Amino acid sequence: MKKTATLLALAAMLLASVPGHSSAAAKAPKLYLDGTELKSAGPRIEKDTTYIPIRTVAEGMGFDVDWDKSSKKVGIHNGMSAIELTIDKKTALVNGQEAALPVPARIMGTPASASTMVPLRFVSENMGLTVYYDAPAKSVYLYQSYAAEKGEQAPADSQNGTPQGGAASGPGSSQPGGSGSSGQAGGGSGSTATAAGSVTSILYDGIGTTTIAYQGTVAAAEPFLMTGPDRIVLDMPASSFADSFGIQAGSSQSGELTVDGPLLNKIRYAYLTDQPTTVRVVWDVAPAVTYTLLKSEGLIELSLLGAGETVPSAPATPSGDRIYKVVIDAGHGGSAPGAISLSGKLEKTFNLTVALKLNALLAAEPRIQPIMTRTDDATIDLKPRAEFANRLGADLFLSIHANSLEVPNTATGTETYYYRPDSKALADIVHKHLIAATGLPDRKVKTAAYVVIKETAMPAVLTESGFLTNLRDEAVLFDEQSQNRIAQALADGIKEYLGLY
Repeated sequence: MKKTATLLALAAMLLASVPGHSSAAAKAPKLYLDGTELKSAGPRIEKDTTYIPIRTVAEGMGFDVDWDKSSKKVGIHNGMSAIELTIDKKTALVNGQEAALPVPARIMGTPASASTMVPLRFVSENMGLTVYYDAPAKSVYLYQSYAAEKGEQAPADSQNGTPQGGAASGPGSSQPGGSGSSGQAGGGSGSTATAAGSVTSILYDGIGTTTIAYQGTVAAAEPFLMTGPDRIVLDMPASSFADSFGIQAGSSQSGELTVDGPLLNKIRYAYLTDQPTTVRVVWDVAPAVTYTLLKSEGLIELSLLGAGETVPSAPATPSGDRIYKVVIDAGHGGSAPGAISLSGKLEKTFNLTVALKLNALLAAEPRIQPIMTRTDDATIDLKPRAEFANRLGADLFLSIHANSLEVPNTATGTETYYYRPDSKALADIVHKHLIAATGLPDRKVKTAAYVVIKETAMPAVLTESGFLTNLRDEAVLFDEQSQNRIAQALADGIKEYLGLY
C-alpha cells in the first residue's frame, strides 16, 4: 500500500499543479477505469486532494452502491467486501474495521448533478486500485488489482509519447537498432532488487511483431492506444531492464529501435517509475494501426495490424459433420534438397518422411481430409504451394522442415514459425506438442515472412523440428521412432486446434 500511496501522492501533486484547476475548474481531468472512460462524472481537485465519484467507480468495478439520505451514508459492497462512508466524516468502515480518510467524503456538483466524492487515496488503498496520471491529457487512470494479476493494467504515456525520463538518452544508455526494418535491444540477465521480473531483450522482426523476452514474473499491462502523436504504450509493473540495456532505474536514460516501416516508425523504452520499478515500451505507429497481444511464459508478443486487417479469430470449433481440409507441405524436394546434415543426409528426405506419416494419421480421422503438396521427390516452387492451398480453400496449412546453421553444433532445438496473427494460436498448439515429441531445447514460437506461410489465406505454420547441423538433433530427426512421435505430435496439434482432440 505504501507504493500505491506514493503514486497517489504524485498524482495529486501533478493534478494540483495543472494551470486552471480548482474546485470550480471547468476542465476537470477525465477518469478511466481499466482503460474505459467513466463519463458520468469526472475527478475533482481541491486543496491538493484528488476526489473521485465513488458511485461511478464502484459500479464500474461491479460493486453495489447504497445511499442513505437521512444519515448521509454510502454503502459499497460486492458480497466479498463492504465499505461504509459518511459524508463529512474522516473515518469509514472497511469490512467492519474503522479506517481513516485523509479528508472526509463530500457531496460536490450542482443540485441536479451532485455526486458523492471520495479521496482518491482512500479508494485506491481500500478497493485495490492502482493509479496512473497522464499529464498532457489531464486524465486519471484507475486499474483494478485483479487486472494486475492477469497482466491487464494500462499505462499512461508521458508528454509527446516519450517515456518518462525524456527522449534523449543519458550516459550508458542503450540505443540499438539504428535504421532498417528490424532491430534488437538487450540480451543477458540482471534485475533491480525490487523487481519481480527482468526484461532481457526487445526484438522487432521487421514484419510487424515485437517480441519482449523476460526472466522471472512480469505482469504485463494491456497496451493502450494514444494519439497526438499515434502510439501504443505498454507498461510492465514491478519489472526492470537486464544489465545489458545499460539503463538504470531512477535515471533519465532511455533506448530506442528505429524501424522506419509503413506501420511503425520507432520503438522506445525506459523506466516509467522506480517505486516500484516499471518498464515502459512505446511504439510510434502510423494512424489507424491496431494490435494484438500474445503472452506466454517468458515472452510477450505485440503484433501490429494495419488499416483493414482484422484481429485474429478464435481457433475453429467443430461444427456438425464438417470436414476440415488440412494441407501438409513437405518442404523442399527434387532439385531443392534443403539443408544437408553433418553425415550427408538431406532435409527433403526427412520432410517427406514425416509428411507421409502425418498424412496417414490424419487420413484415419473422419473429420479431416489431409492433402499433400508433394508425395514424392518432386520439385515445387514456394508460391505454387501456397496457391495450391488457397485454391482448395484449405482450413489449415502446415509446412514441415528441419533447420541448419553454417557452423556445426552451435545451435540445437525445435521452433515453429507463423506470419499472420491469425496463425499464432495454431503455432502455439502445434509447437507445444512438437517440443514434447522431439525432446530437444525449446526455441519458441517465432514470426517470419516465409512464402508458404505468408501467401496462404488460412492459418499456416512452418515447423523446424531440429538442426541437421547438430549431431544430437540429426540423430533424433532420422530415428524412425522419433519421426513417428513427431508425426503424431503434429497430428495431435492439428486436432486440438480444430477442437477434435
